[in-house]
Amino acid sequence: MAGSPSSNATESGESGDESRMGVLDVLMTGVAVLVPIVVTVYVLDVLLRFVIDAFQPFIGLLEYFDVIATVERNGFVSFLIEAEVYGQVVSVLTELIAVLILVGIVLLAGLVGRHRYGKRAIDYFDLMIAAVPGIGTVYKSARRMGDVMLDDEGAQNFKSIKLVECLNDDMYTLAFETSDSPPAIEDATGHEKMVSVFIPMAPNPVTGGFLTYLPEENVHDVDMTIDEGVRSILTSGIAADDGDEDGPEITDPREVTMADLKDVTDFRKLEDAVSSDSDDSDDRNRDDD
Repeated sequence: MAGSPSSNATESGESGDESRMGVLDVLMTGVAVLVPIVVTVYVLDVLLRFVIDAFQPFIGLLEYFDVIATVERNGFVSFLIEAEVYGQVVSVLTELIAVLILVGIVLLAGLVGRHRYGKRAIDYFDLMIAAVPGIGTVYKSARRMGDVMLDDEGAQNFKSIKLVECLNDDMYTLAFETSDSPPAIEDATGHEKMVSVFIPMAPNPVTGGFLTYLPEENVHDVDMTIDEGVRSILTSGIAADDGDEDGPEITDPREVTMADLKDVTDFRKLEDAVSSDSDDSDDRNRDDD
């Protein structure tokens, strides 16, 4: 027996809603896939244009000494001109050369930065740039972030993952304990014990977040590995399971650095890392049981 017109209309409407939701999901998935690619291509394009523009005076010098004209008189170049593809070939070669130059500059900077005298020269350069008003402040901030990402001697190690109150008493966010706060902070706030925590911003905990000083009683232990916490942040809470079993080895499981966080951006497994007072936390949990 055929259904009533009203029931058929309802089923048709529900089917239409599901179709629209399916199309919307596909569109959102496409956006999620393409946006990182577009941003990466845009950044590379800006860098390449910067390198190309920087070498324009050198190209002008070659034109002044008729070097380019001499090359253009070459038989192969004449063939390209006659085939009306000379401009396209030159454009591709220019960008290819720019890429090679950019990679060469990065490698050269890395080699200099790893050499003893190179490090000394970089330190002097840092002092000179830092002394420039305005520019120095921006440069020092970017420099500190680079040191943290490379886990240099000045980088601060994360001790453990914590829960801290956010916005109101019933809302919590994940944070990383870095160290005890300076005495000046405790004196200014009137609290006997303050803790320094880094509150990361989802979905990128490496380059965004807030350094916060909180009373010790407002910082809560959480039964969560560093891997689970970082995975939750990277996926905005969507994935926080154990995931892949393979991953980088942490020499000291009591310390997790920014370099370790960088390693899990591809969702590789970190070794279970515990806080420096994990034994005390376990004792407290057993007492509570």
